[in-house]
Amino acid sequence: MHKLKNQQGATLMMALLLLLAASMVSAVILTAATSSARRLENDRAARQAYLTVSSAARLLRDDILNASFVQETVKTTYTNDTSTETSRETTSPTGFTAAWLKAGKAAVDRDSSKSFTDTITLSVDGLDDVSAVFTMAPNYDITIVLHLADGGDSDCRLVLTLRENKADPTVSTVSGGGLWVRDVTTTTTTISWSPDNATIEKEAVVSKS
Repeated sequence: MHKLKNQQGATLMMALLLLLAASMVSAVILTAATSSARRLENDRAARQAYLTVSSAARLLRDDILNASFVQETVKTTYTNDTSTETSRETTSPTGFTAAWLKAGKAAVDRDSSKSFTDTITLSVDGLDDVSAVFTMAPNYDITIVLHLADGGDSDCRLVLTLRENKADPTVSTVSGGGLWVRDVTTTTTTISWSPDNATIEKEAVVSKS
């Protein structure tokens, strides 16, 4: 009789141990599944953030690459060695970045020692808003830092860089052209940005020491 009771006790203890082991295994599996699901959700959010910000960067890049400023300066020299000079802008940007580009050019033309910086929020139906910090250097090079307007752990920061073409002005001179006119010199200056010098890269992370 005592032997039967001992066997029953051992069986009960074994069952409890198996139940405990099963519970621990279940807990580990549940934790791993939860962690995996959270990681997949974070990866999905990160991919969506990259697609949103990179789409905004390409949109800005394409619009700026289609923009240009063309200024024409006409110098008229007279036979008495006096001259007059007039300038006019014959072409200016018309796309949705036109206000940025015009404000930037006007600012650096007024003070060539300073860059122009402005921030706007880009809104596209079906996508999160993107914040864009626009900077035009005195040499007309452009840098735009883009990221999700609401930030967050899954934010993506990209830098759009466009280098100005640095094209030499074209100069043409015509002799005569009117009474007392010796010659007329026309200088055409173009400011534009080339796709060969346009890049979209992830913003460099500066570690704090």
